[in-house]
Amino acid sequence: MKHTMPYNWTYYDLNGERDLDRLRELTADNEGCSKWADHAARQKTNFLQIDQEENGQYVLRGSLIYTQNPKDQDEYKVAHFYLTEDKFITVNLELDTFTRTSKEHLLSLMEKVETAPEGFFIFLGEVLNHFLDGIDELETKLKQLQNDVQKNNHTNLLNMIYDRRIELINWSDLAIAVEDTRLAAKEAFLDKLTETDAYKRTQTRIDRTLTLVRNYRMDIDTLLNLEEVLSSHRGNEIMKTLTVFTVIFTPMMGFGAIWGMNFENMPELKWKLGYLYAMLLIGGSTIGVYIWLRMKGWTGDLLKGRKKTKHFD
Repeated sequence: MKHTMPYNWTYYDLNGERDLDRLRELTADNEGCSKWADHAARQKTNFLQIDQEENGQYVLRGSLIYTQNPKDQDEYKVAHFYLTEDKFITVNLELDTFTRTSKEHLLSLMEKVETAPEGFFIFLGEVLNHFLDGIDELETKLKQLQNDVQKNNHTNLLNMIYDRRIELINWSDLAIAVEDTRLAAKEAFLDKLTETDAYKRTQTRIDRTLTLVRNYRMDIDTLLNLEEVLSSHRGNEIMKTLTVFTVIFTPMMGFGAIWGMNFENMPELKWKLGYLYAMLLIGGSTIGVYIWLRMKGWTGDLLKGRKKTKHFD
């Protein structure tokens, strides 16, 4: 569909399968675009190319993954674009998954700018709004995760941390692709574009997005390190506890092994008070080992209960 803007530049919203002939016609003045036009509908990855037309104008064309399901990264959408100073074409652009943007809203914003590159950056700005909405949802999940680490600290937290990390990587990859597109557009159109409000506003939005991604990456790495420290500490405490209990009950096991033998010549079997002496010896030696460990400071807080509000006791 063709949209002629008030400032005499044109936006084309095309369907790759249905409007292929129209796409070839619109890009016929650029020889390098003929192959791209044929394959645009089937391109499934990010792609960028800068060409120069015979009249000296530059063309920016490519493909951009503009939405992706963080839970299933095979579920994504790719828009293909062709941009000159007076022409902006999108192929297979669907905004139904965006919460704050529709094609009608996008067109209303494009009508306010003077050139096609500005209109392109209006589009990128709305894509970034979608990213920021997704990152806001991630922030809510991170806050809940931090609360779980502080209060519950259950064994499933490590899986949850890695889920959040994969989700953040998803948004990071999408934002970096937009930043790459911004730099390519800057290379193609130079000051004619970089001095416009649409470019500056979108650049700021990119900076916001990448700043949030960096900060949340640090948060997730901190949570991951904390969980690893807690797990390591718990493992050490368990081994120390088992070692202490083994040492404490070693006398009992040793004497039990001796008096559990079946030799005929065992004088203790004929002692009238042998059972009492054995109990006293076993109990005394066990208590003695425990006192010795306490004096050495090797039991620490192992035999105390851990308060729910503390992670290292």
